[in-house]
Amino acid sequence: MTAPNDSAKTKSRSPRKARSKLLMFARRAHLYIGLFLLPWVFLYGATGAMLNHSGLFPEATMQTVDANELTDSGWANFPKQSELAEQVIDAMRRASPESTIVLDPDHVPEFTNDLGFQWKEGETRHTVHLNPVDKSAWVATFPENREPLEPVLKEINRVELTPNPMAIATQTVPTVLDAAGMQPADKLEPLGWCKLNFLATVDDSPVRVTYVLRDGHVDVTRYTGEDGYSPRQFFVRLHTSHGQPPHWNGRRLWSFFIDAMAIAIVTWGVTGLLMWWQIKRTRLIGSGVIAISVLTAAFMYYSMMDFYAATKL
Repeated sequence: MTAPNDSAKTKSRSPRKARSKLLMFARRAHLYIGLFLLPWVFLYGATGAMLNHSGLFPEATMQTVDANELTDSGWANFPKQSELAEQVIDAMRRASPESTIVLDPDHVPEFTNDLGFQWKEGETRHTVHLNPVDKSAWVATFPENREPLEPVLKEINRVELTPNPMAIATQTVPTVLDAAGMQPADKLEPLGWCKLNFLATVDDSPVRVTYVLRDGHVDVTRYTGEDGYSPRQFFVRLHTSHGQPPHWNGRRLWSFFIDAMAIAIVTWGVTGLLMWWQIKRTRLIGSGVIAISVLTAAFMYYSMMDFYAATKL
């Protein structure tokens, strides 16, 4: 017969045992999800930095030009952002004399990015970037694409189909809106660029055909199995690929891993908090770090909100 004390001990151990199993599961999930998604972690980490810094792992050769070397050029007379804003305000006043237009003194005018120019020299592309703030500049030379897309049937630019698929889609929209209990107030306008891609042969040579439903444009290039991107462009494109196409293909499967990364990041955060809380000696310092993190995130959130409120990119 089980003693009362033994029964009480068994009951007290049960919640503790369940909690230990939960924490063990959290640690294992934290570990194995991270190991499985390691290629995507490295990809998004590296390409995120590449998107933020054009000079990181560049495919182009870059040359900087100091502002001192441009003092004798017209660039030295380029107006500062505040001066340019005043000039724009003056032009707006002349264009609309009946309106009272005043520059907000509490908001500092800002440029969104450098001024850029480009030209081609054969298959080599050159770009010039002028920094309107510090008046410096830099020049980039992009090498010839090793996987160029060779146009085929250049004489075909656009085709007319009967019945027109875009017209069929346009005629269907009122039925969709009626079923949704809506009525458009203005004329419908096409949104986006839905395309149909397929492979074909032209004179027994494989080609890739892209048909744009919106305007009937046709793009035909020789199909070699190459994507036409440089390695840097390809990995950056992987980073920016998003959304689900209507077909099951590599891009749609890739979107599932984007979802997996999103879930994994949240999971790592939750399991990381659980594991941190189990180490009692780190609770105080960890709480301070979390508080600083939340305050920093809040500051950046409102800074970016203010930026987008006053800026049109």
